[in-house]
Amino acid sequence: MEKFKQITCIIIGSFIMAIAINIFFIPQNISSGGASGIGIIFNYLFKVPVGMTVLAINLPLFIISIMKLGFKFTFRAILGTALLSIFIDSTGFLMTKEVFSVGNDFVLSSIFGGLLMGLGLSIVFKGNSSTGGSELLAQIVYKYRPIISMSQLMLAIDALVIISSAIVFNSLSSALYSIIAIFVSKKTIDIVFEGVNYTKILNIITKKGDVISGRIIKEIERGATTIKCKGEYTKKEYTKIECVATITQLYKIKKIVREEDKEAFMYIAPAIEVLGYGFKE
Repeated sequence: MEKFKQITCIIIGSFIMAIAINIFFIPQNISSGGASGIGIIFNYLFKVPVGMTVLAINLPLFIISIMKLGFKFTFRAILGTALLSIFIDSTGFLMTKEVFSVGNDFVLSSIFGGLLMGLGLSIVFKGNSSTGGSELLAQIVYKYRPIISMSQLMLAIDALVIISSAIVFNSLSSALYSIIAIFVSKKTIDIVFEGVNYTKILNIITKKGDVISGRIIKEIERGATTIKCKGEYTKKEYTKIECVATITQLYKIKKIVREEDKEAFMYIAPAIEVLGYGFKE
């Protein structure tokens, strides 16, 4: 049953990505980064099918990936890439349909293309797979040289593809719209995995730690950790409350702090991912 869900996610996600590429990216010469971005460049230069280029680019990466990352992982990447390539070339006719045309609206294409691209890629990730390209290359490079993070490697690869597209298309605006599309895609992935209620880390330094933490637990139904501390500037004893909360809960907690201790010191930081009791497993 689990394998069926994974394969279903890979099929649906790859299809959505193909729609984004054919309807929004190829007609406007907008690069989606990675292998598909290179495919769009080759399609512009040599009229080579984008899907075929995506598959050809990934073939040597698959061989290296099997040797370095294992067959089980690479097999899902092969499946995702193969399906994406097939869907890109088989849905290419949509570009000629008037009903799917957005004209020369580059803003609309970059935003909605990025939105669909991110949604499709998120669904593929949910299927514990990938569509190769910059992600797979970054994983291979990281295996050899774990000097910088995976996200930085992927960003560097996408940047090279965007610069190449600007040169080939002889258009700075094309590169800028490509950046918008990739940004929207990445943010969509964040929203799909983390939800719209992003979590925040609250650190509250107050003289009324017991009262404030008690209200947070009772009224917000959110846990908190307290630590006794001393302010080196004031030389006074305080309680530090650390709490992880959603955006909605954040405003309620700030209200409680204002009501109980107007002199409290509070700083808030984003939490990239929160696992455990009260959040996701």
